[in-house]
Amino acid sequence: MKKDNKVILSLDKVGYRYEDAKKDEYVFKDISYEFKSGKLTAVKGKSGSGKTTLLSLISGLEKKHLGKIYFEDKDLSKINLDKYRNSEIGIVFQSYNLLPHLTASENIILSMDINGLKKINKKEKTLELLKSVGLTEEHKDRRVLKLSGGEQQRVAIARSLSYNPKMIIADEPTGNLDQETEQEILNIFKRLAHEENKCVVIVTHSKNVWEQCDEVYELQNNKKSNSKKIDKNKEINIWFLFLWYTIKYKRKSVKKWTNN
Repeated sequence: MKKDNKVILSLDKVGYRYEDAKKDEYVFKDISYEFKSGKLTAVKGKSGSGKTTLLSLISGLEKKHLGKIYFEDKDLSKINLDKYRNSEIGIVFQSYNLLPHLTASENIILSMDINGLKKINKKEKTLELLKSVGLTEEHKDRRVLKLSGGEQQRVAIARSLSYNPKMIIADEPTGNLDQETEQEILNIFKRLAHEENKCVVIVTHSKNVWEQCDEVYELQNNKKSNSKKIDKNKEINIWFLFLWYTIKYKRKSVKKWTNN
């Protein structure tokens, strides 16, 4: 697939402060980032620097902020955020956040149902996705709790790809994994960016991860300082917010699966 390095999401002087914070106390301020298709981009920073808060902003879950966020040149505050979250971006979490009483394939099919996919053979597509992240047909019918951490993360990545989003956002996706498995998961993200032209954003504190990314941004935990982009060559709980919006958007599909 030809890489076009098109800007998918951009931040223009974005800042965020808590409502009860002092006037000049910001989690971060004046952030201007660009996330491009065909690129693997890391956002790094120390604990408390606002990495997860930033994810909640670019996922459209937190709306009160300074500056502008654009998705394909459209102001995020003026587009249909339900559609944006359920078809344009895929999110991968550190703790996987799969439904434990469902099988690997059922977790992925649930995602397809939530997003209203109808004109495909879901079972065939699910197996294709599982194979694309290094799993086999034997894994598809295993309950999530019977899978290793690395296998669960692979299923989570496959789930995020089930509706073919333009952008993949991964929140500390290797944080619970050993070094060897971390590299295997990172290689999947590399392939998604470099071979499938996805815009892939990884929030991480792992040096091994961010050193292998194409671009790296660093959030600094400073009341007034700007964050900076690194040239390598020279807890808002986002999961529960995301799940709440998803259930609100397609309540019937979720109910059908969770009642089984």
